[in-house]
Amino acid sequence: MRLAAIVICMTLLLPDALHHKPSPATSPQTVAPSRESEEAREAAPDEFEDTDGRNDWFTYQRAYPFAAIPAEARRRAWEALGRMHTQSRVKATAVRRWQPIGPSPTVSAFSANWGNTSGRINAIAVSPADARIVVAGSSTGGIWRSTDSGASFVPVSDNQVDLAVGSLAFAKNKPTLVYAGMGDSKLGYLGSGVLKSTDAGLTWARVSNTTLPSPGTIAKLEVDPTNSNRLYVAQYSRLATDKVTSSGLYVSSDGGVNWTKTLSGAARDIVIDPSNPRILFGGLSRLDADNDPPMRVARSTDAGATWTTSFNGDSYDVKLRQDCRVAISPANPQKVYAYYGGFIDDHLFANLLASTDGGATWADLGTGGFDTAQLGYNTYLVADPNDAKTFYIGSRDLFRTTDGGATWANLTGNFSFNGSFYEYTPGASQAHPDQHALAFVPGSASNFYIGCDGGIYKTTNHGATFQSLNRGLTLTQFTSIAIHPNDATISLGGTQDNGTQWRYAQNNAWYEVFSGDGGRVVYNPLDPNVVFITYIRGNVYRYTGGGLYFDTQIAFTSSFGENSDPPRVAFYAPLVGNGVDATLYFGTWRLFINRDQSFTWTAPAGELDLTKGINDKGRDVLSAIGVARSDLNVIYTGSVQGRAMATTDGGATWRDITNNLPDRSITSIKVDPANPFVAYLTMSGFDAGHAFKTTDGGAAWRDITGNLPDVPANTLLIDPLDTRVIYLGTDIGVFRMTGDTAWQPLTSGMPPVVVTELAAHPSGLIQAATYGRGAFELPAVAQPKITSVTWNGKKLLIVEGSAFDSGARLVINDIDRTDFIRSLSDTTIRLKSKAKALGLKAGDNTIRVTNSDGAATNVFVLQI
Repeated sequence: MRLAAIVICMTLLLPDALHHKPSPATSPQTVAPSRESEEAREAAPDEFEDTDGRNDWFTYQRAYPFAAIPAEARRRAWEALGRMHTQSRVKATAVRRWQPIGPSPTVSAFSANWGNTSGRINAIAVSPADARIVVAGSSTGGIWRSTDSGASFVPVSDNQVDLAVGSLAFAKNKPTLVYAGMGDSKLGYLGSGVLKSTDAGLTWARVSNTTLPSPGTIAKLEVDPTNSNRLYVAQYSRLATDKVTSSGLYVSSDGGVNWTKTLSGAARDIVIDPSNPRILFGGLSRLDADNDPPMRVARSTDAGATWTTSFNGDSYDVKLRQDCRVAISPANPQKVYAYYGGFIDDHLFANLLASTDGGATWADLGTGGFDTAQLGYNTYLVADPNDAKTFYIGSRDLFRTTDGGATWANLTGNFSFNGSFYEYTPGASQAHPDQHALAFVPGSASNFYIGCDGGIYKTTNHGATFQSLNRGLTLTQFTSIAIHPNDATISLGGTQDNGTQWRYAQNNAWYEVFSGDGGRVVYNPLDPNVVFITYIRGNVYRYTGGGLYFDTQIAFTSSFGENSDPPRVAFYAPLVGNGVDATLYFGTWRLFINRDQSFTWTAPAGELDLTKGINDKGRDVLSAIGVARSDLNVIYTGSVQGRAMATTDGGATWRDITNNLPDRSITSIKVDPANPFVAYLTMSGFDAGHAFKTTDGGAAWRDITGNLPDVPANTLLIDPLDTRVIYLGTDIGVFRMTGDTAWQPLTSGMPPVVVTELAAHPSGLIQAATYGRGAFELPAVAQPKITSVTWNGKKLLIVEGSAFDSGARLVINDIDRTDFIRSLSDTTIRLKSKAKALGLKAGDNTIRVTNSDGAATNVFVLQI
């Protein structure tokens, strides 16, 4: 069925309104839609922005089995990480450092139209004193600053644990002051309150105290134009005891330190009358009062101290997305606009209103002429600074009216109205879809910036054309990453809303080879030119050319016996290989196996449910699969609700191995390459263990969390050069353990970002996928080696070898004797002491050197 025939059905049936269709590309050099094959276009599913599904994927696993993530839990973990760094005895000169590898930016799937892209931008602000200074706030990548009108950006808030930005605002009467309202109301961790910069955005510090609920999500922050210490925020949500609930409108009169709530509700917007700063309008998608009254536009005439109702909207389903936005015309402050809507019985309703008397009365303008899809995800309303009849609506595209709402022009052109509905037309677009922010250059109505799911763009001609400003931004939200097993210069990774991306290190470029939401990636180990990638739910694709060329779609959600009402398949479902042959393993609530790399998927256990089923906590699905390379009949699975299962006969029969595991979401399972009964399991959530090991196939699990901060663990990697070394990717970075020793932080060079997956090349090179700051690489280091050991029979032991580092430790007969080292180079270690003190004995003595990065030498046997 063609896209045109499906779009209207999805619009009517789903609260998750349509987004752009993911499209397979032919190669990095030929990704323009006109060069795609018709077969590739027909194979791609019709993409909708399943924002609720993606939010469930991100938030549910971190909160489970509770309703919300504990307050300040991530901050406490970050502070614990700081203490680990302070206490670490590893010399700074010997610490391995992560290197960012982009994308900075991405060559988009429709590069002729979107140009270069990056991750989602939620907020933009331009200095009123120097238009060259621009600050941009990303969804999970922090605050970035430009001093050349957006030509280049640098990150400026990496010293903060909170990298989710909701709103940014300069103080007009003191432009060295900039404020940031933290939290991403669309997805991700709740924010930490308000950050403040006193040097025009160069450095940042948290200023809000407990009078502003934290964590929470700030949808909008405004600064009084006459008083830089008077601030207003519309905080959409907050954490109340053990659940996330609506928050309200808050006022601060001391520069953001202390706050007073003056109206309770799900606040989405707040704006200041430019002619009278004591007059404000607030937009709330619900009000906290008896009988759950409808959304409303509220008005204050006393600087936010009290509020009256300016307009009452309709009562929408509070469990689904809603929005309420307000704009005041600087050219005529009596002209006020409001745009609001939500869902009733799974149907989206939206309204656009205008007032010509400062909000006393309102007229319905209707919603004809612009796209209302995804209201509540990509929604804003901004008035032109010079013309009261001109204003802008952000939707999947950017729309402008110049006649007060009678007619509309689509400025970005990703969707075109065909008389019945908006169909996806990226070949006619000129910026990435899904709009989140618009900021004018002070003093100009023709120059403005827009922020969207693909980064930041600028126009200098009222939106007639847009220029991508994403070069240098590293904001991609990776969900997965894999390295070509035969060529470490090539990687593939799935990303949120920016497709599956292919990297070629020799020219340091990333190319979007499949658009939409990219999930898992699996290389065929027998022929790495064949790659399998996933889109959301049950869609699996086969690519050739090492991930460059679309071949065919080998699975749909229906291939696994699921429908869309909704399917019991994770938003980013697990797809893995076994590292030995080309067999694929896919998880719904059952395990499916594909042995022909084509369309044949079978469930060896039939209808056996490997999860906890459907219960009062939701519909459980598989989230992790681990296959033993040394015995392909041994397979482990884990579910979002924490059930672990194992089979030793290739999936025909299963046993429950949850045993002593805590009730938390399972995020990954990795099996020792040489022993099928040794496996590691990681868990999300808080207030429980995060890393576990079994040596008996799951009969018992040993908690190896140890000294880790209490933070979700998302992925585990067994070092390809030394299976005693494991790496753990968490919500605040990477940790490493050698043997059964304590965890060491491995976060140098990386901000406190969520690490979603770790991947390794056989050479030892490691890459990390992060959710908001792109990918990082830990270069392979030469494995230390002992070539000879000499004992002079008195007081001198000489160890010769290679690749010893300055933090090397020497172990003799399993006892650390590092304190006896008298000199150390990369090839020689000299110890001076008597045999007894060194632990030397008659007969065989074992000697090993371990570098500060955990890399260990061979065991050398010295005979005395």
